[in-house]
Amino acid sequence: MNNDIEFFIKKFNVSRETIEKLNIYNDFLLENNKLLNLIGKTTEKHVFSRHFKDSAQIYNLIEDKSEIIDIGSGAGFPGIIIKILMVNDKIKGNVVLIDKSPKKCKFLQDLSNKLSLILKIENLRLEDYKFNKISTVVSRAFKKTVDTIDILFKNNEKIRNIILIKGKTYQQELDDAKKKYTFHVEKFRSITSDESYILKISNIKPSTT
Repeated sequence: MNNDIEFFIKKFNVSRETIEKLNIYNDFLLENNKLLNLIGKTTEKHVFSRHFKDSAQIYNLIEDKSEIIDIGSGAGFPGIIIKILMVNDKIKGNVVLIDKSPKKCKFLQDLSNKLSLILKIENLRLEDYKFNKISTVVSRAFKKTVDTIDILFKNNEKIRNIILIKGKTYQQELDDAKKKYTFHVEKFRSITSDESYILKISNIKPSTT
């Protein structure tokens, strides 16, 4: 058995149907990558280990799955993976994918149809999205941490929970963000890279100093 598939079976107790969805996702992603540049070409042979596992590792960190918003979704990471796991676990909840690229949103819509996933896809800039209620925001390979908080806080001060998948500059990004905001942060080492971390940020408030 493929080690990456075994990871999903052991970690998330996924069904055969869920594994099939992941395989369909993999094939459809590679089929569209040449035209849309969804992932780096050097990672095309490692979609499960480089992208699927990287996205899935935040699943159990999301305490409230009633409303999850994936900002700068691109190829569907991490939002599509999260929704696939929610369906596997029979968890009800809304997943919203936001991306400013019409072509990538078309890809996300076609992909969700192929996977029989019910989710919302918004083709707009994050600055223009109207948050309706308190949500958990997730992102991977999006903007710097302080820029993400800037946009979210201007749009809706009720946003209090953000989960970010970050690379080796995570600490510098946190230091920069703390110059403008106070917040609680939990750091989790990535299972896909020793240099990467997941940041779980909550209780965000503008700094008074």
